[in-house]
Amino acid sequence: MRSGPLVWVALFVATLIIIFGIASIFVVPRDVWQAAGRRRGRWAMLMVFFGPLAVLLFYGTVRQHLLFPERYLEVDGVAPADR
Repeated sequence: MRSGPLVWVALFVATLIIIFGIASIFVVPRDVWQAAGRRRGRWAMLMVFFGPLAVLLFYGTVRQHLLFPERYLEVDGVAPADR
């Protein structure tokens, strides 16, 4: 059974996902990152070392905090966006 082409396609897709993830890091302005107390460089390195898993983690958690910070403000245990 030849799996060579399948492996190359998977590596190509994983590389595209990583490049897309790193590009999406730099779309968010630096002052937004600093206001959230996060560092772009660390996320870029995580994406390089852990690949698509880190991209998925970034999109599922940190990106939402950066783009919609009002959703994560708590007042008496409830975010104002949830009222």
